[in-house]
Amino acid sequence: MEIQKSLIQTIESKKKRVFILKLVIYLIFLLGAKFIPEVQFYLSKFSGLNSIHRAILFLLGGNILISLGRIFTARIYLRKTMDEKVHGNFLIGITWISNILNSVVFVIALMLAFDIQPLEFLTSLTIVAAAIAILTKDYVNNIINGLIIMFTDQFSLGDTIKIGENTGVIEDITLLNVVIKKDDGYKTIIPNNLVLGVQVTNLSRLDHRKVDFQMELPYHLKFSLAEIESNLVAGFEKRIKKKEVANITVDLIDIQKEVFTIKVSLESSLTKENQIKSELHQSLLNLLNEN
Repeated sequence: MEIQKSLIQTIESKKKRVFILKLVIYLIFLLGAKFIPEVQFYLSKFSGLNSIHRAILFLLGGNILISLGRIFTARIYLRKTMDEKVHGNFLIGITWISNILNSVVFVIALMLAFDIQPLEFLTSLTIVAAAIAILTKDYVNNIINGLIIMFTDQFSLGDTIKIGENTGVIEDITLLNVVIKKDDGYKTIIPNNLVLGVQVTNLSRLDHRKVDFQMELPYHLKFSLAEIESNLVAGFEKRIKKKEVANITVDLIDIQKEVFTIKVSLESSLTKENQIKSELHQSLLNLLNEN
């Protein structure tokens, strides 16, 4: 999805204010333990309180470093992007990475609060961790593929894509799946492994889209395919010069007892697609009325 750079900058400004608030709280906890005798007394007297204090410092410090990295990365990205509109995928990607890192920091801080040494705990759970890794292999692959999708510009939020038989607008991209909304309003959740494993067509990135229309004609009209095609080319002459319409073709599809079926195809500019469809229908109706 192309997002206004000004909107992104507003969001990043709010994140900077939150970052400053966390930094102030961190400094209060840190300097209080170093320079305020009452705080030092309670921390030395109550070991549990000291553990919680240490866990809070670790949690805030880790969160501040992660936020700082995210802010600088987003700032560099926005500076390098010269266009007024930017794609949201990259910002989604760095947000998810920061969320993952913050989750790891939170778990470690929780261990510190209960006087559990993280390295010793992880070492004791090596076998269990290996089993968990095997069981969650598909989830890990989905997460990796999700990050790959987020950091590529092949498609982004708001694009209309076709994955297999599913066609819709991308509403969300997560670490596990891509959510698309179809024309009928239903949402389809597609795993990231499938998105990168099959052919995906980004309909929003095409310059032209093919338009097909079938109709039945009675034999007494005595039309030839070449005549119909030449009439359509003449009708769309201005749009053809503007490169809004291209490759007009008329093909015979079926022959029945009283009618024959033709298919009219053309390539339409995406921005003028609805207008060109209406003009095509009207041109065919005019052709029938004239005969």
